[in-house]
Amino acid sequence: MQEEVKVPEGEKPDRDKLIYPMQQTANGIMQSFFSTYLNSLMTMIYVFPITVAGVVESLSQITAWIAEPLSGAIMDRFSFKKAKYWPWIIIGSIGMAVCWIIVFTLPVFLKNPRAWAIPIAAIVIIQHLLAGPNANVGHTLYARIAMDGKLRSYLAMWGKIGRDGMKVVIGLIFPLMLTGFLALGMEEVRVWALVAVILAGASIALQSVTVILTKNSKVEKDALAGRAAAKRQSRPISKTVKVILSNRALLVAYVAQALSKVFFFYHIMGGMFLWRYYMQNMGLLAAFMTLISLAAITGASCVPIAYKFLKDTKRCAVMTYIVQIVIYGIAYFVMSPDNPWGTIFIICAAQFFNGMSDSFLQPLFAHGADYSAWKSGNKDYGLNMSVFGLAITTGVLLSTISRTAILAGGGFDSAALTPAAMAAGAVVPEGVMIALHNLNTLYPFILCVVITLVLFFIYPLNDRKVEEIQKEIAARDAAAKG
Repeated sequence: MQEEVKVPEGEKPDRDKLIYPMQQTANGIMQSFFSTYLNSLMTMIYVFPITVAGVVESLSQITAWIAEPLSGAIMDRFSFKKAKYWPWIIIGSIGMAVCWIIVFTLPVFLKNPRAWAIPIAAIVIIQHLLAGPNANVGHTLYARIAMDGKLRSYLAMWGKIGRDGMKVVIGLIFPLMLTGFLALGMEEVRVWALVAVILAGASIALQSVTVILTKNSKVEKDALAGRAAAKRQSRPISKTVKVILSNRALLVAYVAQALSKVFFFYHIMGGMFLWRYYMQNMGLLAAFMTLISLAAITGASCVPIAYKFLKDTKRCAVMTYIVQIVIYGIAYFVMSPDNPWGTIFIICAAQFFNGMSDSFLQPLFAHGADYSAWKSGNKDYGLNMSVFGLAITTGVLLSTISRTAILAGGGFDSAALTPAAMAAGAVVPEGVMIALHNLNTLYPFILCVVITLVLFFIYPLNDRKVEEIQKEIAARDAAAKG
């Protein structure tokens, strides 16, 4: 158990508040290219059937269900000889980068990439195992540096801006790099490999800055200073696990975040499918991928305005999903191959408020972690905040499985969608058209309704209640030391 002295927010170095946004910016590079285009790489470069690609993604995401909580538990109870948090960033970020480079460059050296489904699945699974420590250390530092609802919303906002800022950059430059290098005569398989090396290197460079900030941070020094006391006062981890499983705040936030990521990744990971097969306008893919991320960033930057009016994190989160319900209802009638810019505008409007949603959902997990610390007596923030990463992983997994099933059910693997058939002017099957339309309109509408209901009626904490819990924890810590 990591017992740390609570320091008032105003006394914490401002530089510590840069740690989480910096790490999220570095992670954003990895997510916006490698995770986003993995399915496209497998279907277009490795030439896997859509179902095989979906199985590979799903297996790797299931692995994260183990990696996330396990890495959180280890982080809470294990310290390096002269460090607590920053080595995990190195282990996770460099390991992830190496795995992605292998996956994206391997087709250059293979005569028959299609036969490599099992090795590729193994490497992607290893990547997810390494992603657990990297993600958990960021979420733990976030919860320990920001202690009140307002600052938690603001740091989540800057994290969102960093992640989606990279989606804007990558969403713009990758399609342009792809078409540009192809126009110069470079093979497509080599273009993907070259871009992978460049972007992985950029992510490692930013993670290096994160390591330096963390190594010199107050939260790192406090963790090392309190290590001996933590060993004496540690309680069984089973008590923390028991509280987490009965923690309504964490469980509701988990459901809301997972469902939110399901439809978010319909847009992100399915963007190329939408514009290649439904809109049949690949020229606007770069604009679409750039503008939806830019819309999310703009929405996230409006978090202070929303918080100023509603003055509570939970109320702000509910408001953002109510607005998305309305927007996706309109999108169902607006989206059409004949209305490409109207389609972009309406999805961007939804992503504007989804950017705000992300910034208000994450503090709800930190609130739940405070409740667990109060209820169990264990400050196992790593294990508690692993629920946040687990929710995202669950959302990606559900999104992958449902997207794969819906597209396969619509006839995505038909002969009409082969590159040769499309080049010859083949008509996209009606089932695929309907599936892609509903993935971007109807299903997000339904999921937003469910999220709104569970947050409004079931989530039990608000900012005022969390402040009371934190005061009780501080009083209990002071009594134990006195």
